[in-house]
Amino acid sequence: MEAKLYRALFAFVLQVPHPRRRRVIFSDHLIVLVLLWAVLHDRPTCWACEPENWPAAREGAHELPDDSTMSRRVRTVGVQQLLERVLAALSDLFDDTLVKEMDSKPLVTGNYSQDPDAKRGRAAGAMGRGYKMCVLNKAVALRSFRLAGLNVNDQVLGAELLPTLADDTGCFGGCGGYVAVDNGFDANPLHAAAATVNHQLVAPPRKSNRAVRDTKRNRRERIRSLDLCANALRRSGQRQWFGGAVMRERVVVERSFSQLAFDGMHAPPPWVRRPHRVCNWVACKLIIRMFKLAQKAGLAV
Repeated sequence: MEAKLYRALFAFVLQVPHPRRRRVIFSDHLIVLVLLWAVLHDRPTCWACEPENWPAAREGAHELPDDSTMSRRVRTVGVQQLLERVLAALSDLFDDTLVKEMDSKPLVTGNYSQDPDAKRGRAAGAMGRGYKMCVLNKAVALRSFRLAGLNVNDQVLGAELLPTLADDTGCFGGCGGYVAVDNGFDANPLHAAAATVNHQLVAPPRKSNRAVRDTKRNRRERIRSLDLCANALRRSGQRQWFGGAVMRERVVVERSFSQLAFDGMHAPPPWVRRPHRVCNWVACKLIIRMFKLAQKAGLAV
């Protein structure tokens, strides 16, 4: 099953435009494909550098890089750019939507991990140690993500993700839209960042801010979010309203996180430590998941 999926993914990655580096034996495409083979089988990168761990039909194909070459090349700008381009190409296969979703997911490494970059913070209602992934979701496609220590506030990562909406070229990407988030992202700076890319941030209000309509404390965009989340006709029996429908779209990104957990992205394995390895592992998991969704939707062969 993995070999069949990899063959289709192999053809897709090779079609992604990327400049070829001179004076290198192994291209950036090959480095990414070897990395994907390791992540697809939940094995370390050194495992994918051994020819006996590949299908027998691969005999006579390209030479495999060794472990030291992979360790050096996966940190280069070219490989990182190619991973980003593959993610963008997969996301562009799906139609744009009026409502996007943004949320964070903890990646816990364990309390006794020797990783100095794995920080202690809140993880799903309890304290933990590890990393935090914040994603921007479009339809069922994870458009982009940011990675930081578990001690970093969601609002910091959200402020980095929202400007990426300016890169969308679809109908709703160019005309604006809504970003549904939880109340952990409800802050004036994030409402301002969403407004700069012509999007309205919709977040359930905090209890202390639910009835505040003062422009000295809240920006106009935050006041509009409060109005969208408030159902003025609730007492008259009206249970459906536009703001509530937008907020219910947050379940899409939660469903995406659940599916990623089934694919093995619930916590980094023991050989995935330090930010650059965790970032590459997350990017490959997202690529594999999105490619499966594209195949299921008939958007990729």
